[in-house]
Amino acid sequence: MSFQLQPPYLFRIDEIAETSTTVPRQRPDGHWEPSTNAGANVRRGGGVSGVWWYCNKQYFQAVELDDGPPIGSSLYKTYSVYYSDGCGIWVMDADATTLTNGDWHSWHTLTFDHYDDYSSYLTNAGEHHTLCIQRSGQRWPTLLLPDIYHTGRRITSASQYGGLIGELPILLGLIALSTPRAWLPNVLPTMFMGGKWQIHQYSQPREHQRGIVVYVYTAPSTWADGSNADDLRNYEEGRWGKYYH
Repeated sequence: MSFQLQPPYLFRIDEIAETSTTVPRQRPDGHWEPSTNAGANVRRGGGVSGVWWYCNKQYFQAVELDDGPPIGSSLYKTYSVYYSDGCGIWVMDADATTLTNGDWHSWHTLTFDHYDDYSSYLTNAGEHHTLCIQRSGQRWPTLLLPDIYHTGRRITSASQYGGLIGELPILLGLIALSTPRAWLPNVLPTMFMGGKWQIHQYSQPREHQRGIVVYVYTAPSTWADGSNADDLRNYEEGRWGKYYH
């Protein structure tokens, strides 16, 4: 069996929520938007909160790291993600639970950059609000993304089109939000097997105001030959292969 070439990495997915005393923010269209106030977002537990995961190029495995990431590992990116009914996915390139007054970080709705090969790059600062193109029969768009992010007019049967790449923590956040919190410990290990991203059959309507913070770390050189920031950046840009195709 051959495995898709890609770098190893470590990650953690913690559940977050706004506090009960936080005054809800609403957009002009009436939809909910997460707060950026200091202390408004807190960890809530459940799901796979506090568990460290290691992608060894072939599958995900939970690892015991009582003292945090291992020596030789470094933080690559942190993203917070919320779901809002009727509005979609909110994304922040920071840990929303550590915001301080005057912090410059803000929430942005999920967007995409479109690449020349018609793949879609997940980001919080893209030029497009929907996928570049979808291939008929693909199942991952429905699993990962609310309908507002689907492209209703650019559908193809050509096998070379319809790929997904982009910010790795956002992808992991979308996977977490695609299944109920209680099911995530069992679903997450099935989402990457044999060196390839998978889909699952355990989706339910997304939970309004459910939040996730995702941390991605490089792997030490002693873990499957290790990785660095350039490796992970190249992976996000599709140079190691697309997440989904």
